[in-house]
Amino acid sequence: MSRNPTPRPIRASGARDGHGRILAPKAGALYVHMHREHGLAHRHYVLRAWQVRILGTALARPMLVFYVAAIALWGWMAQRAFRVPLLQNQITELTRDAKRLDTLTERLTELQARYEQVQRMLSAASAARSAGSDSIRSRTDSTPATRGIGGR
Repeated sequence: MSRNPTPRPIRASGARDGHGRILAPKAGALYVHMHREHGLAHRHYVLRAWQVRILGTALARPMLVFYVAAIALWGWMAQRAFRVPLLQNQITELTRDAKRLDTLTERLTELQARYEQVQRMLSAASAARSAGSDSIRSRTDSTPATRGIGGR
């Protein structure tokens, strides 16, 4: 026998195969029956035409693309919002460092001014000392006692 014992799979074309779209709002209300596989629990829902229209719009492909874009945008904004406290902490730290640098700069300027004042005072004292020692040397060179003891 050349006959195939397994049946060929049936190709279903989805919800449009002769019965129309399942979420077509012109078809009227949509009845939804849900049953448990093993048990007696079941639910029965009736969606009105306007509810079917909203559901059809919410599940359309353009809306799904919009949902993905919105989630991506929300993720980007959440990441940026997470960085705000970190950046504020860095700004606070940098501001504190800038204040410390300003204080140190003022202190350094003050110390340099004092150092220059001390240098001027020391150079004036050493100039007076050297001028005084030159005048003493010139006076001692001109006195006869310092010309030599054996020169008498």
